[in-house]
Amino acid sequence: MKCIAILESGNYVYKLNSELEKKGYDFEVISTPCSIAKGGCGLCLKFPEEYLGVIKAEAARINTPIKEVYRVISGFSKNKYERLY
Repeated sequence: MKCIAILESGNYVYKLNSELEKKGYDFEVISTPCSIAKGGCGLCLKFPEEYLGVIKAEAARINTPIKEVYRVISGFSKNKYERLY
């Protein structure tokens, strides 16, 4: 399953993604889905769920806190999102 991580700003998303790329990971920066966006940042990091620990550890290492993480549940016409934390 895929997950998305929402951070404080788009700059934090790009910073985290850049640090992960330096370590050989290839994740995707996407627009935050409207159904979970609460204003502010319109970007999030999309990644496979098995890398959640890597994402959390790297975010902590570079002092870039993650606000929320959601599991993406594919639906027939649109996705649903289950909050993990």
